[in-house]
Amino acid sequence: MINRLVLFSAFVGVFALWSGSTWAQNCDIQYEAIIKLRAPTLGSYNVWDSVHGEIPTHERFKSALVNETGTVLAAGERILSDKGDRKDLLLVEIGRNGRVLWEKDYEVPGLAELVKVLPHDKGMVMLANITPSKGRRHIWLGVFNLQGDLLFSKMVRDSGNHLRGYDMEPSASGQSFVIAASASSPKEDKPDWSVLYRVNSAGVVIADHAFVIGSENTVYDLYPMKDGGYVASGSIDNAIGRKTGWVMRIAEDLNMMWQKSYPRGAAAEIVRAHEMLADTLAVVGSALPMGDGNRAAWVMVVNGATGDVVWQRYLNGSLHFDGRDVMVSEDGLISVLIDGQTPEGSEEIEHVRLLTLNPRGVLFSSDEFFNGEAVDAYALMASKGAERLIVGETRVAYKIEHSKAINEQGPEIPDEIVRSQEGWVVAATGVDPYPDPCRQRERVMP
Repeated sequence: MINRLVLFSAFVGVFALWSGSTWAQNCDIQYEAIIKLRAPTLGSYNVWDSVHGEIPTHERFKSALVNETGTVLAAGERILSDKGDRKDLLLVEIGRNGRVLWEKDYEVPGLAELVKVLPHDKGMVMLANITPSKGRRHIWLGVFNLQGDLLFSKMVRDSGNHLRGYDMEPSASGQSFVIAASASSPKEDKPDWSVLYRVNSAGVVIADHAFVIGSENTVYDLYPMKDGGYVASGSIDNAIGRKTGWVMRIAEDLNMMWQKSYPRGAAAEIVRAHEMLADTLAVVGSALPMGDGNRAAWVMVVNGATGDVVWQRYLNGSLHFDGRDVMVSEDGLISVLIDGQTPEGSEEIEHVRLLTLNPRGVLFSSDEFFNGEAVDAYALMASKGAERLIVGETRVAYKIEHSKAINEQGPEIPDEIVRSQEGWVVAATGVDPYPDPCRQRERVMP
């Protein structure tokens, strides 16, 4: 049985009251629900967190991978204000207790942003975007060993168009990688389009496939499926120019198998996907309502063969909420990373939320994380110890105390407040084992 729309108000930092014994045991699916997230008063417990940076510079982590030893290799950017806001590539190894073991940074000419870091047979490979002082924007691939030493780098270019990379995933064979990029023409007035590039382990392009379909479209995320191929998530403009959520099933040869768009409100996009049990996909993104109102984080489960919606949830509140990442446990529990941004005129502090839902969309818990004056989150992943790692940045204010003037008759130098942006990694608690009563019921039914 499927019901259409239910409105709920979720309490933060504790198990949602309505998801107790009644809803948790209910095997019916509420097709659609709006969940109001109340403003938190206290942050949630974390196993450890790590803030890394220097006062004169600005740092942020955009991606990370977990080493075989359990340490975290966090990658991002360092902005040097004394060098014209030049961005350098930043790589930091963080121990299992949150302590920084080492850091290395590299000047990559024209670096605009670090996008992702992935395992590579020589250590790790990084995807970044380059905005040169002259010429076309393009993609940079850097291969490093696990000690953070740069071994070699390659460029991915389109001679006639600008490129911006959004994601990269390994192929099923493990011998190559697929990059999701957006292309735009510097001369022609035509919509931007998506391109998938397959590169070998040396960073050389060996195949590509463009999606020039008459409407502006962008692929933000690739998810490698267990049976081969990928799920591509992003946005596509509809006939009236409104941005809608977009999901494609991509074959291993990069051809499209099926696609589906999801118009929601004034604008919508899907930024991450994760395979679930029973041939379904969990996807997350954001939706902007018609008229007034803050952006809502948007979570859906869709059929993996058709893209049809199984259920969806909108999560809104006094902040703008953006769905940033999603992860699914072996038991089917869905972890959703949400970034909260303060609307203009609001005094509520920005924070990050980590929601846990069961396979039928029942909200089990909401954990909130604060640091400094504000935080931003970009990625979610599992640690070796089953913690859920959040990767992002924090904005902090430092008070610099000045001693009084030596001459007591002279003026006293006031204390100084200096604001800085620093890389931030949080190890949140993992999800508990979940013996799904509905799956157990399916097994015993004749």
